[in-house]
Amino acid sequence: MYAKLPGRFLISLLAVLSLMAGTVTAAPRGTQAFDKTTWQKLKKDLPRPGVVVFTTTDCAFCPDVIESLAVDLKKGKSRATLAVVVMDGASQPESWLKDAHYRKADSLYVFEGQATALRYGIDPRWRGMTPYLAMFGRSGEPTFVVGTPSRAQIAELLKP
Repeated sequence: MYAKLPGRFLISLLAVLSLMAGTVTAAPRGTQAFDKTTWQKLKKDLPRPGVVVFTTTDCAFCPDVIESLAVDLKKGKSRATLAVVVMDGASQPESWLKDAHYRKADSLYVFEGQATALRYGIDPRWRGMTPYLAMFGRSGEPTFVVGTPSRAQIAELLKP
C-alpha cells in the first residue's frame, strides 16, 4: 500500500508527524552530580524559562508530573528547559536513562551528599516532599511548587 503513495506525500506525512512529535526531546546522555555547588550554578546558568524537578525513585506522582511538564514546556516558541534531580540516587543512576519520564528531561542530576543539607540549601522551607519544583521565569529567583503546577503557573512561566 505505501509503495503506491507518491514521494511528496510521504515527505509531507513525515513532516507533519515530526511536528506532532514536537514534545520529544533528546534524552540526557548521562547523569550529573548534584552537590552543594550545583544549585547556585543552576540558578545562575539554567536557560530561562526553566523548571527543575526534584524527585525520588519511589515517588508515585513524579513520573506523571515530569511527563506532563515535558509536554507543556516544549510547546510553542517558549521552549523551556526541564532538569530533573533524583534525590535518592546512590545506586545505578545510569539505569534511570531507560525510564521514559527521565528521558524527557534535558538534564538529569543525582544528589551527592547529605540530602537534608542539600534540600535546605535549595529552599529552607522545603521538608522533602516530592515532586518539588523550582520554576524559573525569564529572570529572577525561582518560584517553588509542591506537586503539579497549575495551568496559570505554567502560563506565567512561559510568558515572553
